[in-house]
Amino acid sequence: MKNRFSLLNLLCWLALAACATPTALPTPPVTGTVIAVPTALQTAIPATPTPLPTATPGPQIFTIGLPSAPGVLDPANAADSVALLITRHIYEGLTQFAPGTARAEPALAETWVTSEDGLTWTFTLRQNVRFTDGTPLTAEVAAQNFNRWLTRTPPGPYPFVPLMLGGFAGQTDETGAPLTNIQAVSATAPSTLVLTLYRPDASLPNTLAMPAFALVSPTWENAAGTGPFQLKHQSETLIELERNPDYWGAPAKPDGLIFKIIPDAVQRRTALQVNEIDGYAGVEASDYGLSAQWPITVTFDAPLQILYLGFNQAHAPWGNVECRTAVALAVDKARYVQNYFPGDAEVATTLQAGLNVTDRQRDVAQAQKLWEACLQAVRLEADLPETINLYVPPIPRAYLPDPANLGAAIQADLAEAGISVTVQSPEWSTQFLPEVQAGRADLFLLGWYAPNGDPDGYLCPLFCGQNAAFNTDSKGLPIPPDEELAELLLQARAATDPAQRADLYTQAHARIFETLPALPLAARKTAWAFRDDLRGYALGPLESLFFGLEVVTGP
Repeated sequence: MKNRFSLLNLLCWLALAACATPTALPTPPVTGTVIAVPTALQTAIPATPTPLPTATPGPQIFTIGLPSAPGVLDPANAADSVALLITRHIYEGLTQFAPGTARAEPALAETWVTSEDGLTWTFTLRQNVRFTDGTPLTAEVAAQNFNRWLTRTPPGPYPFVPLMLGGFAGQTDETGAPLTNIQAVSATAPSTLVLTLYRPDASLPNTLAMPAFALVSPTWENAAGTGPFQLKHQSETLIELERNPDYWGAPAKPDGLIFKIIPDAVQRRTALQVNEIDGYAGVEASDYGLSAQWPITVTFDAPLQILYLGFNQAHAPWGNVECRTAVALAVDKARYVQNYFPGDAEVATTLQAGLNVTDRQRDVAQAQKLWEACLQAVRLEADLPETINLYVPPIPRAYLPDPANLGAAIQADLAEAGISVTVQSPEWSTQFLPEVQAGRADLFLLGWYAPNGDPDGYLCPLFCGQNAAFNTDSKGLPIPPDEELAELLLQARAATDPAQRADLYTQAHARIFETLPALPLAARKTAWAFRDDLRGYALGPLESLFFGLEVVTGP
């Protein structure tokens, strides 16, 4: 079977901005008793100095408000952020993200080693770990999970398999080469799992830390994972978890977690204000100042998504680096962040969220000089277009809350430097994305993030030569916008030495800054709100964890 996972599908997994709603699979039936939503904790004040009997502390159960119901609680088939948040508390993978970071660390695999050629990965699993249905964790069980993902057994979308592992078993490209990068999976000992790859991929530990690649019990009858919580009850509006009493690691502090589905943002805020919930996701920008009037903490996770301005180098004059540099000097990133984001973004200087370098200073006069010089040079080799089209999304995106006004601001800034562009905002799914991806735009605004948080995920999908938005050959097929950059990225993907890999990415970021295949503009964060005496939440760029929730008193 021949199949190719298109860039359109790849873009559809932008966090909180999916192009289509994934098909939900039936959630396995789970029995349980609904428990009451906890009310606010109150400190009893004695009416007289007479000592009162000590009350037995009740279970510590915390309620988190979420904007939508999960599609399915099978981690491999979950695609929405709510489902992935919940499953992360029930299931674990071979690796995990260190809380609050995008750095992979051991989870169900205690250690792993890589062969010198980067093609063989050997994982040593923890011993004495059981799923909540009693099934022991073994290398054979782990291998069954990999085979389940690659063969889509039982049937399902398994959306992150083609996105992160290349494709499913049996799929090939037009040359007959396998799309999947997993050549073989074998259990060579009870606690030893060996993965053999077709191509080196140093980002594999980060990929396996994604919630989608968590291991489930092979029976998959009672949502059985190995995590610190287990599923107690699920309804349309409540998902209740209880502490896993047999968890192999440090036990979770809460006795239970309740995820309450409250679609309306105002109702979520009100529920927190009246102590019906202990925190919530999806804080509206108008509520960022809640802490000034209420005992509520509004906090932001680390930036994940990058808004960038892309250049199509197959269209004159954008193959000339001076023309691209003129644009970079003309735009005013700081003003864009201040005026067109509601206090939840920062200026981006690289295309990797959280990584910043010294940026160019805006210089309109220099931009104009470069623009005039580059046009003279380009005219000697190619005809210049009558109109330069700047494609701006027609609707708000998670990375771009005010596209129309930001597009107009960029247009005005470029005009100040003598660069005249026409804003185009065709319908998003049927025109904007297909036209940009087919290489028909001159300039375009889009967002990107790495689902596994690895530098490879931020850079290679854009610049390794699979993306026609940035450059195409005479037949319209995608090619790298910069061959030297593509080579650096492929070397970094294959590097097994962490220090060497870090150095290669440093070179790659410097090359991007110099040659400007795309111009990073802004990195946006998402907001959470919690009661101000709640501690122990870990908000990271890729996931939010509530294993350590507790109420504190005093300063």
